[in-house]
Amino acid sequence: MQDDSYHHGNLRGELLKHAVEVLSSEGVEALSLRALARKIGVSHSAPLRHFATKIDLLRALADEGVTLLVQKAQQAATAVLARERLFQMAVAYIEWAQENPAFHLVLRNPEVLRHRSEDLNDRLKKFADLQRNEIALAQAEGWRSSDDPEVLLLHLMSLTAGTAIIATEPSYDPSGVQNMNRASIAASLTLFLGGPPPV
Repeated sequence: MQDDSYHHGNLRGELLKHAVEVLSSEGVEALSLRALARKIGVSHSAPLRHFATKIDLLRALADEGVTLLVQKAQQAATAVLARERLFQMAVAYIEWAQENPAFHLVLRNPEVLRHRSEDLNDRLKKFADLQRNEIALAQAEGWRSSDDPEVLLLHLMSLTAGTAIIATEPSYDPSGVQNMNRASIAASLTLFLGGPPPV
């Protein structure tokens, strides 16, 4: 018998947890609220109390993923020099994608991007502004001081996001690049950021 009240008391959390598992193993196409309800052992209508549609579920996953990403990047940025903090944030982003491929996939889902919440937009903007601020500080320290800071931000974001995609996208696996380790990631980032990687 299915329990609509859900005895664990955290149906929303369980739905998100199992959704991540499905995304990690089977992809976005296999994700459905009815299938999650069966897996958890509640009625088909129970998830609707938290997520009216699959898009709402994906949006919530994106919110949680961005929260984890920003926290990891901010906690990693401990170096004295701003250039090195940019390096640390970029590595943290790539490692977050490797550790959370389902969240990374959700954040690149066209439907999620099309329907993303204002709260998610605000957090992504704050994360971009954080990188903008570090770029300004790094330029004040003498790093690429004559370059356009917005072009530097675009280059950094492209390099970071592109590396994360290559490190996690199954289509790149036959080439062996998904075996990249921290040293190879650091070497790639150093080509742009310059100097030795922070310890």
